[in-house]
Amino acid sequence: MNPPVLGADLTYAGRPSVLIEVFNDPGEGDLMGQAMAEAGVRSLRFSFHGFYSPLGPEQTERVKAENKLTNDYPWFPIDHYVDFIAAQNLTTVVAVNVEEGPDVARTAIEKFIERGLRSKLVAVELSNEPWLNPRPWLPEDFAVRASEIILKLSPLGVRFALPLTVGDEQKTPTKLSDTVWTTRMLTALDSRVKLSTRADVVGVAHLYGRGVNPGTIKKFNEVVKPFSPRMRYLVTEFNIRSSLQGNPHLSNPYAMEFARKVADLMRRPEIEALYVHSVPAHSIVYYSTRRFATVIGQRDPRITLSRENAGWHLTPAGRVYALYTKLAWNGQIVAFGGSDHQQYWTIRRQDGSLITTFLNDSAKEYEFKIKVSGLNPSIKTGPRSIACFDEQGKQVEALSLPY
Repeated sequence: MNPPVLGADLTYAGRPSVLIEVFNDPGEGDLMGQAMAEAGVRSLRFSFHGFYSPLGPEQTERVKAENKLTNDYPWFPIDHYVDFIAAQNLTTVVAVNVEEGPDVARTAIEKFIERGLRSKLVAVELSNEPWLNPRPWLPEDFAVRASEIILKLSPLGVRFALPLTVGDEQKTPTKLSDTVWTTRMLTALDSRVKLSTRADVVGVAHLYGRGVNPGTIKKFNEVVKPFSPRMRYLVTEFNIRSSLQGNPHLSNPYAMEFARKVADLMRRPEIEALYVHSVPAHSIVYYSTRRFATVIGQRDPRITLSRENAGWHLTPAGRVYALYTKLAWNGQIVAFGGSDHQQYWTIRRQDGSLITTFLNDSAKEYEFKIKVSGLNPSIKTGPRSIACFDEQGKQVEALSLPY
């Protein structure tokens, strides 16, 4: 089974909004498209998030008021995002608002289909984290709304991504634990849309901080598999930190931790795609002008704000993403091993050749002793580095992230 596609979640609802300029201006779209290609990003997640409606600015204000959200940004037609996806040859998850109903969702998704982009639609995500909505969304009420969209849009031949959460704390507006909310929602939805018979429904997981580990996926499986034994997941938001205060993502230590934790997730066969949170604000890229940069605080001493330095820039984590997409994880996983700070894995590429990657997040050179067909069982890898080798034991590419 191929490893997950590496994508990015989009943050657009604020001022200044770099992404809205990108959607509205094809030239800016081309520049961002180049940045995404350099970062190895092949897929984006665009979420209505309860603060955007494709029906126009007036309906957007109504939706924001209904959801008690105050995000201030210039409204834009969803057609502009559709144009951007078409021009840059990307795929996308589109997260609709279930509260707007199936007709609005269908109108939005048909924009992509009318442009011949059905194959570019990864899935229609059924709202963003509904258990946190201030309404609150009781699980049975949400299940009814979600089922209406599934039934209305099924003839379009698209897939659906169902928001899921797990945990025992009771800190959401519903006063239910996350696991209870999800179990009740799945029970109600399953009575209307038999999940075990639907190959077009995938689960959605959002992973942050300590949740970015394979054990979290096992917890999702415990809740989900009784309803849908073969369900796979889109991780439509993830970041190895719950907060990026201080902009740690501009540093090599963050990048090496990011590399380790993403690799650990990518070996899970249930995960179909991972969308890092987010572009342009966090993690893999940032955008700068002579006045601001899309980082916490809009500036950082490590970033030079100047006309000459304006544009898109890869962070160290972005360099990891690029290596993973283009080489280290570009194929079917064959083996994975090692410890937390020294990992190795082998993938089989489309041409049948093998690539083995060694990750060493320690201050000293590390000698890996493994058994992979055709490869020297002893490979030395430099400190704070990721190195890819072919079947003959020749180093193909390496990334050094010293700190």
